Amino acid sequence: MRIDPVGRPETSPCPAATSRIRWLVGLPFPSAAARVVRCYYVVADADDGAQAVGVALERADGEQGGAACGRQLAPGKAIEVQRILRDPIGHTSLVSWP
Repeated sequence: MRIDPVGRPETSPCPAATSRIRWLVGLPFPSAAARVVRCYYVVADADDGAQAVGVALERADGEQGGAACGRQLAPGKAIEVQRILRDPIGHTSLVSWP
């Protein structure tokens, strides 16, 4: 924060307002115990939820032990997509995307 010549504080824009939208994407994978395990990815380089899912799937493909090694998404299980919001005082919340 700087003080201008008139004496009013001059603040920079809120970091949340200037940064891109962030997403939390949960990909469901089957486990050896016939249960579903979700791997979560924070995606900052996507304009919407659909694009965030694509980025998360690419990351999962690139991980050791991921889809590149024959690991497929659990059939019939939804992919979780949530938008990460941060208010001006720093509180973080998640909002489901459609």
